Amino acid sequence: MNRTRQPSGGQIIDLQSTPSNRTLTGKYRRNGKLQSCEPCRRSKLRCDHVVPACGRCVRRRCVDQCVYHPNPLTQSRRREGTGPLTPLTSTHDEDSVVVDSIETSRLESPTAPVVQTPLPRTTEVVTREVHRAASAPPLHLRDELASRAGLQGFLGETSYISIFVDGIGNFRVPSPDPEPSHVAKVRLSHERIAQGCKVLSFLKDKPMLNCLVSRWYEVCEDEGCICIEPIMKEWLWGLGVHYGDVLRDQNTEKIRRLCELLWRNTQTPFTFNENITAKQWARSSTGPNIRWEVIGLIAAVAGQCANIPEPRFKKKNPAAHPSFPRQMCEIAEACLSFCRDCEAMGDMFTWLLMETYCLMAMIKGESSHATYTLSGEIISSVVAMGFHQDIKMNGRIPFFLLEIRKRLLTQTYSGEIGIATFLGRPPRLSHRYCNLEPPLDLSVSQIVLEGDALALALAGLDDKGFNTAGRVHRVTWMKTWLGFAPAREDILNLALCEFTREEILRRAEIIQTRCDQHLEGLPLFIKKIKDGPIETEGRTPTDILFMCVIRQAFRANDLLLQRVLIRKAGATSDKLIHTARSILKDILLMSQRHDLGTLFQTDIAALLAVQGLRSAAVIAVELLKQEQLPVYPKEPLLPRSQTIQDLAVFAARLGAVDPSDGSFGFCDQGRKAITHILDRILSPPNRPDQPQPSRKPPTQQDQCAQLSPESLDVPTNDLAQNCNFHLPGAMGAMDFTMTDLNFGMEGPFLGPDNDFMQWLENMDWERPAQ
Repeated sequence: MNRTRQPSGGQIIDLQSTPSNRTLTGKYRRNGKLQSCEPCRRSKLRCDHVVPACGRCVRRRCVDQCVYHPNPLTQSRRREGTGPLTPLTSTHDEDSVVVDSIETSRLESPTAPVVQTPLPRTTEVVTREVHRAASAPPLHLRDELASRAGLQGFLGETSYISIFVDGIGNFRVPSPDPEPSHVAKVRLSHERIAQGCKVLSFLKDKPMLNCLVSRWYEVCEDEGCICIEPIMKEWLWGLGVHYGDVLRDQNTEKIRRLCELLWRNTQTPFTFNENITAKQWARSSTGPNIRWEVIGLIAAVAGQCANIPEPRFKKKNPAAHPSFPRQMCEIAEACLSFCRDCEAMGDMFTWLLMETYCLMAMIKGESSHATYTLSGEIISSVVAMGFHQDIKMNGRIPFFLLEIRKRLLTQTYSGEIGIATFLGRPPRLSHRYCNLEPPLDLSVSQIVLEGDALALALAGLDDKGFNTAGRVHRVTWMKTWLGFAPAREDILNLALCEFTREEILRRAEIIQTRCDQHLEGLPLFIKKIKDGPIETEGRTPTDILFMCVIRQAFRANDLLLQRVLIRKAGATSDKLIHTARSILKDILLMSQRHDLGTLFQTDIAALLAVQGLRSAAVIAVELLKQEQLPVYPKEPLLPRSQTIQDLAVFAARLGAVDPSDGSFGFCDQGRKAITHILDRILSPPNRPDQPQPSRKPPTQQDQCAQLSPESLDVPTNDLAQNCNFHLPGAMGAMDFTMTDLNFGMEGPFLGPDNDFMQWLENMDWERPAQ
């Protein structure tokens, strides 16, 4: 029997082929001698001039490079308007390799020949014609792959497929399948394998990753951005059981085989039926079925938890280094690139996009171009999978996956409207083209239930799908915000499009009516969040955060709508100022909570940059206009002293944002703008006709006269009462804006700026506070 050998290019070459298959090349050089192949010519070695491969190349296992170039010393001219030529070595398949999987190497005999289909590489392009040896991979293979159509995804009403479906259905003829019947393979090059091995190196310290992921879901109450804790737990379990030793030891050969297995599984479509459970679904994509999507999701979740304090770490946490989230983001992006090459379009791919987006927004900010582009890919994937029209698609979806798809679509649309409003850009996804089905208000532990337990959980919901226990989960916020997001989109449409004044007023009235109707349909515990007190007693930090976010969703639409009416319809600014003050007070009160600032540092910074900065900008500009009035009003819309203090405190909050946070750019820019306005208000230019203030320190009698109630018209500071926050202990009675506090130091009423500066200069700062 002939002995075979598999070269690096993946081709099976017969080393004992008959002479009839190995003839001399018919190419001659100018001196009349037979032409040598490129490897022998470059190495200046004697060539036997045999095709399809010379004997020396066969012995050296480099038959893929055995090419007889017609003009080896001639360089091709660069065509005008084209890019640089790809080096000749990149046009060959010497980098391509098919590696035996871990399971194959263990089960099969090493002497038995293993024939595998080479994985075609789609990223390389032939830039010039060469004469290749017959044993080299055929060039038409790449052309064939380039002409193949990839996954088409969702095809709507105006596509050609709808014509076939509508017209052929009456004749009982099967409609054409929109999905291709074949799966395009990806050529596995040495470069790709090296990239995959580098990605897998982060799993070496798997116990640390397990701790980070567990801590993340502990803080978020089993609910991440989109990937839920029960599924992530199964993925980590399967990865540790099957490949724990391989990942810990980082054996080069085994890691390469694991990398090849990942590529093969990722390019295989993930199939399931409606009867599959969440645990079965998760185990179908881990262990021997591990995929690049799962590896990327582990990295993305671990990166998001890097900034959360971990009390269980007895030694320094390696993930606390500022570079760790960026490293995890790079790994997640690399896994996304691998999935794109494999044309992996499914639920796990969209999850990876969403979790990577959350991590990238935490690092670079939601306004960065990279983050904005990635959010566009999320929208494209959701639309391509048809989630915007029908979540169920073919109707064979298990309950837990159906609910996660609803959450994905809700979060995609709501996030797009939010960032479009913040940046003032047109939305890339509109409610006019989406069938927005709100998710059920069930916890993560409830959506993975089965049978009677699931039926019992569904019975605990009201007719609108909200929970009746008054708990505020992440999905509660999604479900509530989904009712306001279309109104926010309509407000953005008013701001960006040109309408007449009458049309703007008419549309604004319709928007307000829809918001009121949505509010009336909400359960009582949600209505209390809008107008009633936010009770923090017995609430987890996650509950408090989402309650504050829901509270701002009600008011943000009012503020944006009033801005449009003022700019385009000439409305007054009274309601705008009132709404902005209420938002700013809420943001200030929430930002002082240590538990929220520690666990949700990124979320608090985002609220400061989005909700807080928008309202503070309105107040600062209106205060500056008020200060520039020829005659100062007796009852101003903005109390001068209290407003200045609120803005100063908010500017300090902006200055405390970590420079490594993604929202730092906006926060720092807003801080500078507010500080500049405060400087103009507090340091006006001295007029020639105004007398210079005396530097004589005020006497105790003067201070008493200044502090008498009859001589002062001081606005009452009722922040806690206006915001309706119930804080435990003495915090509930604290005046947050500190109008009446003097910190134990005797000082006059800090009203006029000149008196304030005089008091500062004459204050004995060395004397301890009483």
